[in-house]
Amino acid sequence: MARTNSVNFTGANQFPIASAGTDIFKKEDVQVATKSLDLHTHGAGLGAPVDVSALAAGAIDGSKLTDNTVTSAKIADGTIVAADIADAGITNAKLGPDVARANLLTNGGFEIWQRGNGPLSTNGQYTCDRFALSLVGTDTLSVSRDTANVDIGSTYCAACTFTLGTGAGGTAWYQPLGPDQPQLKGRTLSASVRIKTATANAVRLNFYTNGTGGAMVSSAYHSGSGAYQTLTVTNSIPSDATTFNFAIGFAASCVAYIDNAMLVVGSQPANYAPLHPADDLARCLRYYEILGEGAGEIAVTGYQAAGQPIDATLSYHVRKAVTPTITKNGAWGVLNCGQPGTNGGYVNSVVLRITATASGTTSAVNNAGGANVTIEANP
Repeated sequence: MARTNSVNFTGANQFPIASAGTDIFKKEDVQVATKSLDLHTHGAGLGAPVDVSALAAGAIDGSKLTDNTVTSAKIADGTIVAADIADAGITNAKLGPDVARANLLTNGGFEIWQRGNGPLSTNGQYTCDRFALSLVGTDTLSVSRDTANVDIGSTYCAACTFTLGTGAGGTAWYQPLGPDQPQLKGRTLSASVRIKTATANAVRLNFYTNGTGGAMVSSAYHSGSGAYQTLTVTNSIPSDATTFNFAIGFAASCVAYIDNAMLVVGSQPANYAPLHPADDLARCLRYYEILGEGAGEIAVTGYQAAGQPIDATLSYHVRKAVTPTITKNGAWGVLNCGQPGTNGGYVNSVVLRITATASGTTSAVNNAGGANVTIEANP
């Protein structure tokens, strides 16, 4: 007589197997065997594992799988390719921050400072290109170009020195978007910025919009770690909004360094992706530029009778967003005339005029430092 136990059924479901003809027959053996077979699922202790190599090709399809049961741990890395994804199947909500997208901000890297390196601290004043100061109460905020505290990959960042007065967190350094980007109305926008400060709960990212249901949405405050942190915020722009601003808000006295800001369409913020320098500068020139940065670059000259004008048309590098404000700066070198003035400023050009004080050769040249013409076109 010889008896062995089943190896693929274990525990209470294990039954004896006769291995010789002389083995006695017990009804209990049959009872255990039939119970085990009734429970047979190929699970642990309930039968031999399924031999997948014996399955016919295509024998298992999606209808055989329970919904929401296949996890990423069961999918080999690198096995899903583009052909496996339905066209237009990946939504914005599924994008990671490292997916490069178009930046809607002008000068988001804070690389261009046409108005000077600062410190700049007057309420309403533009500092680095397209970013302006909005001071509340007795708060003070000065902004300077900085090279010692830049984020990775940057040439410059903005150093902001803030002193809290009576502003109660209302002071901001911001870029206005609404007047010049109306196509953003009715869309969800997400912003990100890199900030470094050693003061906790002093600086955060704000995104404000007016219009029906519009509000200011804010990120968490910087922790004050003294290292760069990425702050993000998402806001929906009402279709009737007229004002919406990307802003850095200040709530406690601090020194903060601001760098690498992004604004994208969609619910997922994106890491900063730099523009080509030519494109970055062209965006800035849409709102502000300087004609005659080099001494002797502009010369208006001619032969004219006394009291008569001589005009010269100066073309801009980039068409302006709106009809600009034209300012002639500094003392120009003049011959037989007074200082030049303007005779009309347009979105593409400005007319510079000199008037002869006596008949003869008449000229004006920007031959001194600071002698230039600035073109300001803020919508």
